[in-house]
Amino acid sequence: MTDLNAENAVADPPQLQNLGEKDPEKVASPDLTDGSQDIGQSPGATVDEEPVRQIRGFRWLAMCISIYITCFLYGLDTTIAADVQGPVVKAFGHIEQLTWLGAGFPLGSVVAVLPVGALYKMFNIKWIFIISVILFEVGSALCGGAPSMSALIVGRVIAGAGGNGIYLGSLVYYSLLTTPKERGLYMSLIGFWWGIGAVLGPVIGGAFSVSAATWRWAFYINLVLGAVAAPAYLFYLPSHHPSRGITIKARLARLDWVGFILGSGVWTSFLLALTMAGGQWPWKDGRTIATFVCFGLALVLYAVQQGVPLFVSVENQSFPVHLLRQRTQVLLYITTAAGITSLFVTVYFIPLYFQFVQGDSALVAAVRLLPFLAVCITINLLSGYFLSNIQFYMFMYIIASIFITISGALLAVYLHPQTPTGTIYGLLVVLALGTGLVMLSGFAVTTLTVSPQDSGSGLALQSVSQIGAQVIALAIAGQVFRSTATRNLPSVMGGQGYSDADIQSIISGASSALFEHLVSAGGIFQPTTPQPKDRVGPRSRCRRRSKEMNCNQAA
Repeated sequence: MTDLNAENAVADPPQLQNLGEKDPEKVASPDLTDGSQDIGQSPGATVDEEPVRQIRGFRWLAMCISIYITCFLYGLDTTIAADVQGPVVKAFGHIEQLTWLGAGFPLGSVVAVLPVGALYKMFNIKWIFIISVILFEVGSALCGGAPSMSALIVGRVIAGAGGNGIYLGSLVYYSLLTTPKERGLYMSLIGFWWGIGAVLGPVIGGAFSVSAATWRWAFYINLVLGAVAAPAYLFYLPSHHPSRGITIKARLARLDWVGFILGSGVWTSFLLALTMAGGQWPWKDGRTIATFVCFGLALVLYAVQQGVPLFVSVENQSFPVHLLRQRTQVLLYITTAAGITSLFVTVYFIPLYFQFVQGDSALVAAVRLLPFLAVCITINLLSGYFLSNIQFYMFMYIIASIFITISGALLAVYLHPQTPTGTIYGLLVVLALGTGLVMLSGFAVTTLTVSPQDSGSGLALQSVSQIGAQVIALAIAGQVFRSTATRNLPSVMGGQGYSDADIQSIISGASSALFEHLVSAGGIFQPTTPQPKDRVGPRSRCRRRSKEMNCNQAA
C-alpha cells in the first residue's frame, strides 16, 4: 500500500485502467495497537509484499460498526423530515418556511464539505471526526427540542454540517486503513448503510409522527444510537496527524477562509433564490432579482479567488482546482453528480406522483419506492465488491450511463396518469441499476487514481459532487414541480370553489389537510365538489372527458 504519510508518499498514482494490478511501491503498514498511534508504514516491508491491513480482529469490527452506525444516521436524517412535515406545521405553523425543513440539512452539508475536508488535512482526523459527531448530535438535539420552526431549521443546518463531517471522515478513514484490494468494498458499505438510512427515513419519521412519542423522536433517535457508538470513537479509532510539527496557529493561518466564505455564499444564495422564487417571492420581485444577482456575483468571485488564487497558497485552496486538470477526476465528478441526481429526484418526486395520481398515503407512496431503492443499494454494494476484481472500471460507467439515460428518457415520455404501475416499476428498476453502479463508486475510484497526498482532496471533490448535486437537483426539480403545479392545478380544479391559498396548500403536500383529504379519496386528478369549511363530504369522481383531459395536462 502506498505510504499514507504525505512526506513519504510516492508522486505517481496507480494506473487508471487496471484497478486489480498491484502498485510496486505499496508496502505494509505497522500494527496499530494504540488508538493514539499514527497511521504509518512499516519500515521493514519490501516492495514485493502483499499490502496488509494492520488493524484487525475485535478492534476493526468495533470501528466498522461505529462508523457505519453514523453513516446510517446521516442517511436517515437526509429523508426523515419528509414525513414529519404535517405534525411540525401543526405544532409551529409558518407553512411558508416548510421548504427549509428539508433544504436546511443538505445546505449545511454542502457548505461544510470543503472546510471539513481542509480540517481533515490539517488536524488529527480522529478528533475532527469526533467533533463532527458531536455537532451532528447537537443539531439533532436542537431539532428534537425545538421551540419554534426557526430553531428547528437551524438545528437541521447544524446537523447537516456535522453529518457531512462524519461521512467525509468515514471515507478518509477507509482510504487510509484499507488495502487497495478491499477498499472498494468497505467504501461501498458506507453508501450501503447511508442508503439503508435514507430508505427507512420516511418510514421511521412517519411512524414517530403518528405515535405517542411524537415527531420529536425522529430526531432524538440520533442521540440514542450515537451514544451506543461513542465508546468506539474514543477508544478504537486511530489517530493520524497529517501536519505534525506545525503549530495550531500556523495551521489555522493556512486555511482558505476567504474561499470558505465565498463558497458558502454561492450555495446559500443559489438555494435561497430557487427556493423562494415563484413561491414566497414573485419572479419579478426585487428580492428575487437581488438574490440571483448575489448568487452570480459570489460565483464569479469564488471562481476568480480559487483560480488565481487569492489570499491563500495553491496547496491550501479550499477547492481542489488542480484535480480539474485531470480528465478522470472531472468525469468522476460528473458521473457521481448524475447518479445522485437520479437517486434524489426519484426518491422525492415519484412518491408525489403516486400521491397525486393514485391517492396513496405518504407511507404507501414511500413503500412503492422500495423496489427502486433495494436494487439501487444492492447494486451499489456489488459494484464496490467487483470494483477491485475487474480490469476496467470504465465499462461499469458506460453501462450505468446507458441504463440511466434510457430509463430516465422513457420515464419523462411515458409517465402520465394512465401509465400502468408495472411499467413504472420496471423503468424504476432499470434506473436503479444505473444509479447504483455510479452514485458512490467515484469515492473508491478516486483514491485509486490520485497520488496519496491528493487522496483527501479527491474525496472532498467527490463529496462536493455528491451533496452539491443533491442540493442542485432538488432545488431545480422542486422549482419545476411548484411552477408546473401552480400553472396547471387551477385548470384541473377550477370552478370548484378552491382559492389560490387552497391550491398552494395542496402543492405543499403532506402539510396540507386538504391534500390529505383529496388523496385519501383516490387522487387529486379526480376532483371533488367542495364542501363548506370544516365539513368535507364524500368525494365524487370526475366523469366528464374534458376533466380527464385537464388531468392529463396537469400531469
